[in-house]
Amino acid sequence: MRTATILTTALLLGVPIWVGAQAAAPTTTAPEIFIATAEAKTAKAAASGTLEIRLNRYTPEFDRKTVEAALKEGGYPRFLLALRNSPEVGQLVLGGGEPFSIRYAREKVEAGARAIVLVTDKPVYFIGGGRNASTKPRAGYEIGVLQIQLDGKGQGSGTMAAAARVRPDGDGGVLLDDYAEEPIALTKLTRKPFTRN
Repeated sequence: MRTATILTTALLLGVPIWVGAQAAAPTTTAPEIFIATAEAKTAKAAASGTLEIRLNRYTPEFDRKTVEAALKEGGYPRFLLALRNSPEVGQLVLGGGEPFSIRYAREKVEAGARAIVLVTDKPVYFIGGGRNASTKPRAGYEIGVLQIQLDGKGQGSGTMAAAARVRPDGDGGVLLDDYAEEPIALTKLTRKPFTRN
């Protein structure tokens, strides 16, 4: 699957922070807010809207290791259970709508740039998931996965697999299957100061 290959390469090479990663300790900057334009395309249509990520903290090491071990040792079903039992670390809001719980957040900092992976505990949207007979089945696509990259000024871009599933690749990495033919592009991504009301 084309999308799986693109995102797997990004997750394993660009952000080596899942199972088996040996990244240096990141500089935690949460709480923080990110705003981006989400641009989705299919063969028949295109749409865009505002996406907001409200990140209260990054996943603590114990919870991170629990989730990663569950995937490695028990596959996707155990991963889902461990993810959903993890505490909420933030929320994703698309177009001012319903917030989605982020239960996995990990960052890697290198040469002043940041790479962040976020996982929601349920799918955000099924792109191309119409209701006709030829529509791809939705079963199993039970999470959303975001990957964002930021420069030292807090600006950047990213991608979102709005409905996805993951599986171990056998080499300590993670394969990502996206329900959509192409991931949602996150453009004009900026970090905003976090202010409490």
